[in-house]
Amino acid sequence: MNLPPLVEILWAASSLIQLALCLIIIINGHFRKLPFFTTYVCLNLCQVLFLYSIYRSYGRSSHVAFLASWWSEAITLLARVFATVEILHLVLSAYRGIWGLAWRLLAGTSVVLTVCVVLAYWGNPRQALMSADRGYNLIFATTLIACLALIRYYLIRVDNAYKILLAGFCFYACFKILLNTVLYDFLFNQRSRYPFIWEILAVASYVIVLIVWSAALLRPLPEKQKQQSLPTYVYGRISPQINFQLQAINRQLMNFFKIEEPQQ
Repeated sequence: MNLPPLVEILWAASSLIQLALCLIIIINGHFRKLPFFTTYVCLNLCQVLFLYSIYRSYGRSSHVAFLASWWSEAITLLARVFATVEILHLVLSAYRGIWGLAWRLLAGTSVVLTVCVVLAYWGNPRQALMSADRGYNLIFATTLIACLALIRYYLIRVDNAYKILLAGFCFYACFKILLNTVLYDFLFNQRSRYPFIWEILAVASYVIVLIVWSAALLRPLPEKQKQQSLPTYVYGRISPQINFQLQAINRQLMNFFKIEEPQQ
């Protein structure tokens, strides 16, 4: 398959850990709260098995392998967006205005990236795909960090499991950015070694993320929180300044996006 033994070992380890993660999600019933995240993990496992069979049949450098790898990657990247939005929704659903801003940031940046890549690389699909992958990880990481900074600034309570899932997505996207930029420049005069080193580091980083996710999901997920389950006058006495700021920006965003209050 033109793959070094270390890459095949990492692929095998990734498949086993993803299978174990799927079993953890199913046994603990997490798929009910995290259906898109469950789909993302399953699609990644299917992608590994699918590409392994393609590489064995047609070779890693064939045109069939090129199309199969990029189309399958596009599907998993889309699934990653849905999984991230799902977790952010669980965290921010109690604050409908802030949630409205978060999902619009993710959706808007994805649309802008797609349009820019199509216009910039029209007629050159190979270059367009490579640039889209780099740009996707950059915008995905930037938007996710902005959402996490917003959560941190307003001290919105986030369960450790959700923190770890979001941090895993953020770490993997940032690591892919380094691989696509810093590593490429570092190995500029050794282009033949770049794909294999990139493959080893990319799969190894994802294996680390999978292990951390598996450990986090061994515990039960929290129940969904409701905004202001206490009366307003009681709620306002708890950390008044922080809650005032949080409720103020939430109200402003709800007015801006014309989001109605949920029925009590």
